[in-house]
Amino acid sequence: MIQPANSTEFSKLSASRLFLWVAWLLYVGYLLLSDFPPGPSLLHTEPATLKEAMDLSLNFWFVMPLAFPAIAPHLSPTLEGLFNLTVAWGLLFWGFAIDGRAQRFPLLPFLVGTAFLTNVFYLPWLALRRSQQPLPSGPLTPVEQLSESRWLPRCLAVVAIASFGWAAFGRPEFGDWAVRWPDVVQIVKTDRLAYSFAIDLATFWVFQGWLVSDDMARRHWSSTVVAWVARLVPFMGLVVYLSVRPPLERHLLGGNRSENTSSE
Repeated sequence: MIQPANSTEFSKLSASRLFLWVAWLLYVGYLLLSDFPPGPSLLHTEPATLKEAMDLSLNFWFVMPLAFPAIAPHLSPTLEGLFNLTVAWGLLFWGFAIDGRAQRFPLLPFLVGTAFLTNVFYLPWLALRRSQQPLPSGPLTPVEQLSESRWLPRCLAVVAIASFGWAAFGRPEFGDWAVRWPDVVQIVKTDRLAYSFAIDLATFWVFQGWLVSDDMARRHWSSTVVAWVARLVPFMGLVVYLSVRPPLERHLLGGNRSENTSSE
């Protein structure tokens, strides 16, 4: 009776990994290497695209435009909003840093890569990781302590709100929203980076809840409502989950205390 159950579980895991690798290949092949999206592919990147990417990086989280508007690169506020929302969403997955415990591959390079190259790194981590890891023991690392902080999702939520606000009201010379909305559509249709940000946001939405079930299991916590909110509500659903989940450290310490008690 045990063998069929294990076989079924193995089949589900294999199908899940196959699905993730296929999704990654489609993502890379279509978005980065093909000529179907607007603008040149990664294989034919033009200097103008590289300059646009550099200018967006300089205006990261609107620091330069707000503090030094005279020298900040002058870009479409809707494009800047898309860029900063994409980065903030990628950083939300740092809230699952504990998922890297006892894995075959270290998680930190994938988290850093997700912050810069989004699903080029996020989807492979989902495919490579072992699911349903046992509750880890030992103290939290500095990265894990950051990931457990409730301030991480809340600060990123502020960035997301600011991104929408900047897209709608930043740089008044770009007009009101009635003018900006057609600008958003036009940019996504014609600009490779803007199109990529839109695809990244949609992909993040599809896969944002992938780690939630295992994370809940580690915390000995179950909430059907919160789990579905984390899976279905884009960005803010994950913010809610990371803000209300029980702290992990108490289980780590509790496990250590149990071991010490039993040894005595």
